[in-house]
Amino acid sequence: MTPSVGKKPSLHRFHVVGVGLLLFGFLSRSLLSPSSQVLGPAFTHGDRRVPEVALTFDDGPNEPYTGRILDILEARRVKATFFLVGENVRRFPGTVRREAALGMELGNHTMHHANLVGRSGGAIFREMEEAQEAIEQTCGVEPLWFRPPHGFRDPRLFRQAARLDLAVAEWSVMPKDWTQPGMPAIVQRVLNTVKPGDIILLHDGVNATGGDRSETVEALPYILDGLEARGLKPVTLSELAASGGRGLRGYRRLEDRLKDR
Repeated sequence: MTPSVGKKPSLHRFHVVGVGLLLFGFLSRSLLSPSSQVLGPAFTHGDRRVPEVALTFDDGPNEPYTGRILDILEARRVKATFFLVGENVRRFPGTVRREAALGMELGNHTMHHANLVGRSGGAIFREMEEAQEAIEQTCGVEPLWFRPPHGFRDPRLFRQAARLDLAVAEWSVMPKDWTQPGMPAIVQRVLNTVKPGDIILLHDGVNATGGDRSETVEALPYILDGLEARGLKPVTLSELAASGGRGLRGYRRLEDRLKDR
């Protein structure tokens, strides 16, 4: 009797696995990469020919760190954009009012710093709407920009943002300061990669629970010195968008409505 010989894996099987891996990689990049425009327009950088950058801070307000950051920005006469978590707005309303009084731009970063991927359209909308209301009720400012927590995007996110006249913004430089790598590492990671038009992501808070941001505070003056040495002017996100950039289709659609605010 002739012994049976094991079948070799078919080419079809390899083909299916390969296609599956490609699809997985495509979907992962669409959801996770801040530069992706697949699911919808997200502002990722300004005009590379204009010597400006946007400093943005996520997850605050968070005292005493947000206050110390504002002290530095005020002394340097620098404007930045703060993406606020609604829960933290309720905790530190005085800080939010100070941000607005200093001319900082305020953005929406959901009410609870919730991961929006996989949530219903209604749940996504409520996270945005509650944060929008918390900010407006606290300081009279209605944000123009929305940044999804972790940068993760759900296909339904863009429609819900448009309902609130919000444009979606991501970033192009992220030193991962939330990992607390040390002040020198934060400075080097920004200044070694920054280019005209970049959106720099720093953190003054940690999700919706506060946290130590002393390294970011300590790094900020050195970052500002380095930007000045490179001839790069820090501006707000809307000021950066005024010169153009990548992923502004959603913002441009809202411009006429935004002018009436």
